[in-house]
Amino acid sequence: MEPFFKGFWLYLLIFARISGLIFFLPILSSENVPFRIKMSLVFFLSMIFFPLVSEYLPKIAFEDFYHYVLEIIVQFMIGAIIGFLIQVIFTAFVLTGELFGIQMGISFSEVLDPQSEVSLPLIGTLKNLISIIIFLFVDFEMDGFYIPAYLHIFRALQYSFVQVPTFYFDYQTISGILSYIDQSFGIMFLVALKIGLPLVGILFITSLMLGIISKASPQLNLFNLGLQINIITGMIVLILLFPVIVPLIRDSFLQIYDFIGEMLYAWPKK
Repeated sequence: MEPFFKGFWLYLLIFARISGLIFFLPILSSENVPFRIKMSLVFFLSMIFFPLVSEYLPKIAFEDFYHYVLEIIVQFMIGAIIGFLIQVIFTAFVLTGELFGIQMGISFSEVLDPQSEVSLPLIGTLKNLISIIIFLFVDFEMDGFYIPAYLHIFRALQYSFVQVPTFYFDYQTISGILSYIDQSFGIMFLVALKIGLPLVGILFITSLMLGIISKASPQLNLFNLGLQINIITGMIVLILLFPVIVPLIRDSFLQIYDFIGEMLYAWPKK
């Protein structure tokens, strides 16, 4: 019975890390996904990962109850960090939509986002839904694997067990994690700027031209039509830019996975 109990304790460590990932992962972290489905998914994924990664887990004395509980918390934190970094890139898409909405003049129009359960600007919700579709169904190549973005998460998870068996609460590890989280916010703003800059730039030029024409011919009173012109121009440009925006969203997933891999590779080893 002793090998069974040792395997069970190791299984719980894997279960804890996958739980941290699932409960912070975009789409699955939504309150619309029932808790029972989340736990069932964690249970079956833990069974799949157990023979692949159990040898990389830290060898701890399972009789030491407090040390074991601390290790479970540590494993959950590692999974949560990975899920949080992926969540950051989705926030970039919402931020891009907010930039669109402000420039188009429709930032006041909000709808309920089904994922976050909060009201978001209309264009931000649209961008978020497009990114979810790309995340689930659009294949892209990374490390020789041509699969959808969500399947690359499990590759990153398996790699995390190999590179980061556990978490050490020392200055080097904590400062390194905080540094990478800080860099992830920089990536978020750069992705939002890269996707939103073409449309924002075009709408800025449109507003500038309206201002110049209105000054040159005050009798036209174009400022009263400015909102309608910006909305129509924004929608036309948005449709025209879709063939450009979709590859940028796909490349942003590749960028965040490379960033996660870099963080796991640089994680301090003991």
